[in-house]
Amino acid sequence: MLLERIRLRSFGCFQEQDFDLHDGINLIFGPNFSGKSTLVNAIFFTLTGKPIVPRVDSSAMKNPKAYSGTAGIQFIVDSERYQLFRGTEKRTLLRYEKEGAWNVLFDDKRIRTTELMLQERFGIMHEQIALTTFLREGEIFEFLARQSATRRDILHTLLGIDRLIEARQRFIDTRRIAKREQGRIQSHQNSLRYNAQNVNKAEIARIEAKLNDLETAYGAETSDSALIAEWIQHQNRLQKQVDTLTHQQNETLSGFNDIAHLREMIVKIEKAIQETAGLETKREQLIQHIGRLQSEIEALTTVCNTLRTLLESGEQHCPTCYQQVEQEVIQRIVDEKEEEKSQRSEELKAHKQSLETETENLESRRELEKRLQTLQVRSTQYKQRAPNIEKLQAELNALSSRLSETGVQQNEQSLPDTLTTVDKQQLKTQIDSQRERLGKLKQEEAVRLDRLGALKRANSDAAKIEKTLLSLELACSGIDKTIEALQQQILKPAEDELHHWIDKMQLFGETRVDLQREHLLPSLSIDGADRSLMLLSGSEKMFLYLCFKVALARVLGNPGFFVLDDPTLHLDGERKTLMVDFIRQLAEEYQVVVTSYDEDVRSGLEGAHLIEMSRET
Repeated sequence: MLLERIRLRSFGCFQEQDFDLHDGINLIFGPNFSGKSTLVNAIFFTLTGKPIVPRVDSSAMKNPKAYSGTAGIQFIVDSERYQLFRGTEKRTLLRYEKEGAWNVLFDDKRIRTTELMLQERFGIMHEQIALTTFLREGEIFEFLARQSATRRDILHTLLGIDRLIEARQRFIDTRRIAKREQGRIQSHQNSLRYNAQNVNKAEIARIEAKLNDLETAYGAETSDSALIAEWIQHQNRLQKQVDTLTHQQNETLSGFNDIAHLREMIVKIEKAIQETAGLETKREQLIQHIGRLQSEIEALTTVCNTLRTLLESGEQHCPTCYQQVEQEVIQRIVDEKEEEKSQRSEELKAHKQSLETETENLESRRELEKRLQTLQVRSTQYKQRAPNIEKLQAELNALSSRLSETGVQQNEQSLPDTLTTVDKQQLKTQIDSQRERLGKLKQEEAVRLDRLGALKRANSDAAKIEKTLLSLELACSGIDKTIEALQQQILKPAEDELHHWIDKMQLFGETRVDLQREHLLPSLSIDGADRSLMLLSGSEKMFLYLCFKVALARVLGNPGFFVLDDPTLHLDGERKTLMVDFIRQLAEEYQVVVTSYDEDVRSGLEGAHLIEMSRET
């Protein structure tokens, strides 16, 4: 980027004035309060939208007599000439020259949109411009006084790893949630203690054998009448349970021929859902496209309205950039913008129709997902009931066989007469007691098996969460290593470049610099001994900081120029000479804009493009 002209309207102490800049060294010379720093601030404000002095509102830069102020620069990038204007009321205008005419490229008041446009088109970012291109009075001392965390955030922004930091923080938050879930699962596992040895199984078999013997003895003493009555009652209970479960199975298969038909439908729905994968992403992309098109249409509408107002007003000069208005050129621009707006509107209409279609498809898929969930629940219920039905049916068949052996038909519902022999009451009591004991043992066994199943599921969940935590740890570690690699990849060349300039200017003896230890705050080792930056002289700090800027600019990318506001302030004669030599060496590769009121600097930079300032102007 080569600066050609500074254009000010009601900005600072200037009402309306332009300043031409040349390649090489540009010296803005004049006494204090003549407006030198205002020109520096105008360049910085035009590029970044912020004052060069922190904690100063942009409205303070306008002329006290004006409603708003405008600063602009004319520059060349890749052989293309541009004009960038920025007002204190946040409006930004970018124009480009084509065939001798200026065409509007961008006109907007939204700060975020403007920053993205300048970053994408010219690579302009506030922190990078401030740290690598401009030097203002007192900046070095403010930088040294910053907290380590602040310098770290600046470093992350400069290196472009702030998004990696955000991703790492999301992984950390997810890991925190996963650890809470892991603690919950572990507590659930501890509550599911069970006896791994199946001691009830042997006891159940023993009681069933004993109960069989008692029932046989009881039937022999009572001519089987009481036992048969018990069997018939038990048979009725079993048959009732089988009928209930069978009815539930039939309800589960309602609408289907059999379980195979149900599972076939589940497979079809799953396949249909898989085929519609990515609908959310496609819909989100459509929403983003619609939002972008609406923004572009609004911007085009604003430009057209502004240009129409300019045409209808009959003004001969543009109120923003004060260029002469050419009616035919502006009308041609309006027509082009209207045509572009019409194209964007057609695209917007097509995207909205596509969005409606995708929304309907997404709703249909959600209905399928609900249907799939319902069918999966029914399939699971069917699968869970089937073993119970088989078990009850087997028990019922065994009981029916036993009744058949005694000559009792299955359709006989009448019970034998009540026992009349009182001597058999004790045997009957033993049978009832064993049956009660057998029922409790089977219930305990069912609880144990249920706990075992729950514990297996908890163990499976614990294994999954352990894998998730491991994946998150690896992701965080990978991001940390990536950040460290980026820092080394960029800061190591910056350290080498910094050493080059320190040696070139012969500032210290044998010097080693570390930019990584304290986040951009150079750590010095001079002649083998660590030396605090705070113990350096003011001139040493200034030269070290300038070398630091040039080194970062070389590595991170510089727009093509440096702006140094009174760099010889508080320097003695020898250091002034060194500073002049530094500026001349810098101008061999970059365009340099320097402000000063020192005659020694003016004579030292003889041959530079001179912009003389006075308090009267």
